Amino acid sequence: MRFKLIFLAGFVFSAWSSIVISEPLNTVLVENFVQEMVGKHSFDETELTILFSKIKRSVTISNSAARPAEKTRTWPEYRKRAVTAAQIKNGVKFWRKNKKTLERARKVYGVPEHIIVAILGIETRYGKITGNFPVLSSLSNLAFHYPGGVKHRAKLFRDYLEQYLLLCREEGFDPLLIKGSYAGAMGMIQFMPTPFRRIAVDFDGDGKRDIWKSNSDAIGSVGNYLMDRGWVRGERVFSSAKMPTDNMFHLAEGSGIRTNTDLATLALAGIYPNESDPSGDTKVRLWCLEEEIGTACWIGYHNFSVIGRYNPRLKYMMVVAHLGNELLEKMK
Repeated sequence: MRFKLIFLAGFVFSAWSSIVISEPLNTVLVENFVQEMVGKHSFDETELTILFSKIKRSVTISNSAARPAEKTRTWPEYRKRAVTAAQIKNGVKFWRKNKKTLERARKVYGVPEHIIVAILGIETRYGKITGNFPVLSSLSNLAFHYPGGVKHRAKLFRDYLEQYLLLCREEGFDPLLIKGSYAGAMGMIQFMPTPFRRIAVDFDGDGKRDIWKSNSDAIGSVGNYLMDRGWVRGERVFSSAKMPTDNMFHLAEGSGIRTNTDLATLALAGIYPNESDPSGDTKVRLWCLEEEIGTACWIGYHNFSVIGRYNPRLKYMMVVAHLGNELLEKMK
């Protein structure tokens, strides 16, 4: 079964024509990829060749991938843009409108309402800003021309491109018409093609997995994603930390997002959560970020690390947790 292609005479990507250049994609890499898709998944070679001939190099996509906001903005700048009065107000409105669906998602997946709503807020302003880049262009540019030639990143996006074409064939999407972020993330919850195929759910029971317009499907899919990534029902997410007067910030050093110590070990260094926890062997990790004045630290529990499976950058994890707490306070 082929996906349906719609080739309109004089078709142009008017919304993004200013960000592309006339240079085509790398011919050799595209041809190799096409042959792989034909051999592995029985795609039509001519159809794919025509499809990729419509994609050009994009300066904007490359520049955006090379300089994501989490790297270019300081923590105060990033937080100020993400956790605003409008974000909180609109989050409360979204929560109230979808209260029963959020409660059902919590019961099914174990993920509390404030975390699901916060992710929707941080990702797309509760579905208002889902991206205007053609997904096929984003994935193709990053698969065949990843900035700096970073091979493991290029391979990752080549895999995403493969999954995207399979997704379009399965769901009956025109691959030229779906839009998303510069990195190819789609819908209200900014799913990449791989989690969409495996994890997105039809939570409203209408027979479709619609993460663009169905609040229910978006809510259920976020819950299912976090459960799949190891969310522990009923456990807390994070706490601000009581730090000793001497410098213990080095304990926050390390790579990755997983918990790497426990509360008892931090207590030996004089570090405690501001919210009490009954178990000293609870797995945690100390996180610190530079504020406008000084350094602030938090203790992240296992579920905080699970948020990092959605986006592994600390600033992202922090704004989801912060926005979630603000929403929870407003809904009490």
